[in-house]
Amino acid sequence: MILAEAAKRIGATVQAVAGKETEFSRRRDRVARFLQKMLERSAISGAGGEPYFGPGIDVILSKDYYSDAPIEPMTETHEVDNDQYIQVTSNIIKELCEGDNVVIVGRGGNMILKDVPNVFHVGIIAPRERRISTIMQREHMDYTTAALFVDEHELARESFYERFFAVAPNDPNYYHMIVNMRDIDQDVVAKIVSHAAQDLES
Repeated sequence: MILAEAAKRIGATVQAVAGKETEFSRRRDRVARFLQKMLERSAISGAGGEPYFGPGIDVILSKDYYSDAPIEPMTETHEVDNDQYIQVTSNIIKELCEGDNVVIVGRGGNMILKDVPNVFHVGIIAPRERRISTIMQREHMDYTTAALFVDEHELARESFYERFFAVAPNDPNYYHMIVNMRDIDQDVVAKIVSHAAQDLES
């Protein structure tokens, strides 16, 4: 897991590191704090890249992961240095890329690996209502909460790409292909991407 390894190298909790992908300026009322926590859990589980095309929110690491650390890990996102975060994350992603058949979801992987040969960059998009419906079903949320989550996630994603890469997350110039999931289910998208990647290799 990229975030877990980054947290270990930086000396922070996974939640603190995950916050780098979800932090942005919003009013801190009860709903906003709840949604921020959901975004962090989504980033930790791997759904942070695309909430409508990824696993559910089901991964939280225990403190045992940090038992070998010489000092207490940083627990707040603001304690994690931006430059160190992006450098460590980039190193981990590039190390993973040295193996075969690696799939990087989110984490700005398309920007970090944009100049690396034999890497196939795919963008996944979907209409707002499709994303809301997916979140409602997967996380058992009501419509209003799911809509807030989707909107906050998109704001966080845009902020993350702008802060670390100075680009828009859905800029087609940084992908080989972009797939719109409006009328296509996940299995079909997987087949399309797999076929395109095989053609690219040949």
